[in-house]
Amino acid sequence: MDTTAFRPDAAAAAAVRASLGWADPGPPVVGYLGRFVAEKGVRLLAAALDLVRSPWRALFVGGGPLESELRAWAARHPDRARVVTGVPHAGVPAYLNAMDVLAAPSQTTPRWKEQLGRMLIEAMACGVPVAGSDSGEIPFVIGDAGVVLPEADSLAWAAGLGALLEGPARRADLARAGLARVHAEFTWPLIARRHLTFFDELLSSQP
Repeated sequence: MDTTAFRPDAAAAAAVRASLGWADPGPPVVGYLGRFVAEKGVRLLAAALDLVRSPWRALFVGGGPLESELRAWAARHPDRARVVTGVPHAGVPAYLNAMDVLAAPSQTTPRWKEQLGRMLIEAMACGVPVAGSDSGEIPFVIGDAGVVLPEADSLAWAAGLGALLEGPARRADLARAGLARVHAEFTWPLIARRHLTFFDELLSSQP
């Protein structure tokens, strides 16, 4: 993880929100970053938000075959939902910073489950609290630095997101925990050191 690019940036957050036509202060922003496909849980997230009674705004960033479906859903929430496509990787940190919560509602299928969830690490590096499903590696990536929710339970997601939306202190605690977790586990120097250690141990075990 490049923590020089992915870092808290209040100015970038304000600029993105302004570009979306959102004034601040306003309701917290629940964000999604990734492919617009069923296995990534975009339908579940939209359904869960429909059940949340607390004020919210939603930002979907990415692209994929469910774009038109997401845009139709967003059109039913014209003041508080945005769908953004075509964001280059260099622009991702600014959009992450514009979120108050990053949701990763991945759904396990017979042929697929979440292998890592890089968007979770990137969000945590930007000081954004995360909520992820219990699909694949997501619970291990999040650890105790975010909220893990049942992958196919829209009611549980609505409750979990509602609690985060209503709890700014909780969001701040998770943001700090996420930043600490990234710097303790996921920076490029740490990952490089682990790879070197692994190969050193492998070579030293050879006869």
